[in-house]
Amino acid sequence: MALVAVVSGLATGVGSTTPAGSAPRATMSLTQAVRPATGSMVALNLDQVEVQIALTAKELRVASSRHEQFDRDLRFASRVTSELRDETSVLGQATLKNVIEGYRDSEVPRGSLFGVDDLTTNMRAAALGGAAVSSETEKFDVYRKSKKDLDIEESILLLRQERAAEADQEVTRLQDQLNEELAVFGDLEERRLQDLAATVTVQASNRARARGRKQGFYLDTCPVNGPHSFIDSWGFARSGGRRHKGVDMLASRGVELVAPVSGRVEHFDNAVGGRSYRLYGDDGNYFYGTHMSAFGKKGQVNAGEVIGYNGDDGNAAGIPHLHFEIHPGGRGNPINPFIDTAAVCSGAQY
Repeated sequence: MALVAVVSGLATGVGSTTPAGSAPRATMSLTQAVRPATGSMVALNLDQVEVQIALTAKELRVASSRHEQFDRDLRFASRVTSELRDETSVLGQATLKNVIEGYRDSEVPRGSLFGVDDLTTNMRAAALGGAAVSSETEKFDVYRKSKKDLDIEESILLLRQERAAEADQEVTRLQDQLNEELAVFGDLEERRLQDLAATVTVQASNRARARGRKQGFYLDTCPVNGPHSFIDSWGFARSGGRRHKGVDMLASRGVELVAPVSGRVEHFDNAVGGRSYRLYGDDGNYFYGTHMSAFGKKGQVNAGEVIGYNGDDGNAAGIPHLHFEIHPGGRGNPINPFIDTAAVCSGAQY
């Protein structure tokens, strides 16, 4: 489905970009559309839901790309600012040291300039101090330029920190929105499958009746939902001196196995047949199937619901097939299932 491609693209981070600062689209989220305040579900087309998810996933890719770029810019600005701080600090300390040394080399008496009573001495101190500063004019200029550059870079750093934080919030918001929309999609898909299962059950029963189900037949639908074939193998010799007590329905591995009647299904592992099921029919009859590759639904089921998948588990000797039994009136009284199975299945070979 298209959704698989969307999620795959999201995982690889491939997508178009938009200019920085572009406004996100103003739309109602899928969860708001599908789950209004009443909590009821609105009937939506699954294709439309996938389009909505694709749009959100695209926005997330773009936002993630912008977030990564802002992070790179922030790391660069942090490095430049840190280097300028160190450089400015060194220049400031060196300039201050030269001024102090120039002052110490002057004839001004030690102590506060403002503490000197002699006006002439005061004036001489100011002149000498000015001379000390003038002698370091070039170094002062370098320091002032470095300090100005530092102020600019610190402003840029602050701006990029804010942009990175905003981009991070946007990525988080879109991730949450996409997760919610995927959850809604899952709810709708599950509902669709439930409706489909109910429809299949009705259709299976109708097909069984259309094939001429007669009094005494025990099945509402074929236990193998896919291409298959079988013969009347009741009583055939089996290992250990046993006799075959069912019908072997050959089908490809993975073909759906469905409940032939409504009832309660149990799954278990059999030492001979491997993965198996027991079906206690609502009609009081018992049904058994084995050699499955995987289990399906268990518990209470309707006729036609998937309860397993065809395989070659157990002693099936590498030949995928369903060994199927019918026990009228309950477990322990098997009958030849060929006639009943042939009545509802298309793969019987006479």
